[in-house]
Amino acid sequence: VISKTMASMFVTRVITRVPKVPILMPCRFSRRRLPPEYRKQYLEKISNGALDKYRKSDFVPYPALKTQRLWEVQPQEPEKETKRLYQELVPHFIDPRYRDRLRERLERHEMMLRRRNLDMPEFYVGSVVAVRTADKFAPNQSHRFLGICIERFNEGLWTKFTLRNVIEKTAVEIQYELYNPTIQSIEVLLLEKRLDRNLLYLRDAPLDESRFPFDMSRIPYNPSDPVPINDKKVKLLPPPWAFKWYLHGYRGIHDTMYDYLTPQQLSEIQDKINLVDRYDLMKMYRSRLCLEEERIALRDVQIQHQDLIRHHEQRRQELMDKHKETQRTDKNTAYGGR
Repeated sequence: VISKTMASMFVTRVITRVPKVPILMPCRFSRRRLPPEYRKQYLEKISNGALDKYRKSDFVPYPALKTQRLWEVQPQEPEKETKRLYQELVPHFIDPRYRDRLRERLERHEMMLRRRNLDMPEFYVGSVVAVRTADKFAPNQSHRFLGICIERFNEGLWTKFTLRNVIEKTAVEIQYELYNPTIQSIEVLLLEKRLDRNLLYLRDAPLDESRFPFDMSRIPYNPSDPVPINDKKVKLLPPPWAFKWYLHGYRGIHDTMYDYLTPQQLSEIQDKINLVDRYDLMKMYRSRLCLEEERIALRDVQIQHQDLIRHHEQRRQELMDKHKETQRTDKNTAYGGR
């Protein structure tokens, strides 16, 4: 019986006596098949003379601005009506280094196509909204939830909003995607704004602040009037709280709630005030959208808005023609029966 040690020594001696065979690579992996950037052979795209001539010439990004230079053109104020109706279509609070203009334009096109099948009314944080979604497990294959909008975040195709209401002494929150295909209808029962960008502090408030009847009737409003602002001050429950609301500068919280703060919490507020981020000009620039970018986006939205109106008018005319044709057929059938 040959031991394992002797067998391994025999195999090692055989391998050392085998001549080394060169490894042949396929033709597709050879050096002459590699792209130029791997062979360090870069072709000159433009000559230095042409580049200097381009730098000295007047740069005109748009053909419509041939009579004026770019720095002489004053950006126009975007239409307030378009910005109000399509607030999530305008990119905002995005660092310019991470923006993709082509992706934003394609997303705006997809969102306008979605609006052809769903009426998306105007609403803000603080409005009372009722949303009906498709649910195959529901009795009527749909589910309706009503509540106050406490949060609206993200932008574009990923816009989300959260509704809050009280059901049987229990606070319930449901988060929806605005452009989710399962949403069947969105109805605004009470249109108003609050003093803050979100109402997350309602989680620490009494349940009466979030309770709305599910059979609430719609309160009419004139679209031409400005959106009413509700300056209500909310009194929260005693601590402990769900999050540190005192660090966010909420204006909709009653001033008496600051009496519950401890010295340590007051020092946290002071540290928040003394932060140097508010003096960072580049951070402010990167967190705000310039007027020129907003004007370009709204111009694209305005064109698609006209297409949307044209589509609705065409659809309305088709339905009217279909209804008239049905009435005419019914009359002919009735006369033929007589």
